[in-house]
Amino acid sequence: MKLFYTLIIMLALTSTGFGQISPAIKTGFGYSYVFDEDESVSPDHHTLTGYPTFSVEKPFPIEIRLKKRLSINPGLAYYFYKEDRVKGDTENGKNFQLNHQSMTGFVKVFYQAKFAGKTEAFIYAGGIGGLNLVTKTKGTKYVYGLNVEIPEYDNPINENASEFFGTLYYGAIIGFQPNARRYNFIKPSFEFAYYPNFLSKNIEAEQLTYIDINTFQFTIFLGFRIK
Repeated sequence: MKLFYTLIIMLALTSTGFGQISPAIKTGFGYSYVFDEDESVSPDHHTLTGYPTFSVEKPFPIEIRLKKRLSINPGLAYYFYKEDRVKGDTENGKNFQLNHQSMTGFVKVFYQAKFAGKTEAFIYAGGIGGLNLVTKTKGTKYVYGLNVEIPEYDNPINENASEFFGTLYYGAIIGFQPNARRYNFIKPSFEFAYYPNFLSKNIEAEQLTYIDINTFQFTIFLGFRIK
């Protein structure tokens, strides 16, 4: 969390009153959808659910031929996922109930195309690359039906989530900022992102073994112009 607050302070201190269509600082609230298909056979099952995400980024716009701009946006993002893996029946089986969290640093690079006319609306598209800075997996491995002496036991899990999130990630983004006067304090925008192999799914109840899966994210940003 210290890293998160440090970045916010740095963004605020380095922000200036740009006379451009991009805001000085953007905060985003989004939802991450996981392209996960449960291929297990009943009574086995596996679920992986994404929860709301939060991000903050600092646009650094670069003018190209005055009306067309490139933007480089470094920032931080927080992700949270719940995973439930059940293998076995009511008499003999295993159950993983895990929470995965990650604080990531990223850099977006995209092209901004302003609409013709007096409007300040524009669309943008480009790519994103990131690094999972701090990850954590917490939960329980519940095993039952082993033998008469040990019919069941709970194994608490509290470890880094490097196998689940990996180290690096990348993706493609496209977004839209509606018309807002150049000097409006708040400028909303909407962004869609696709991340190939962003997460890894648990496929083996005996061990935490994963295969790569993709995610799709929709984010609503609030951009703030700092005087």
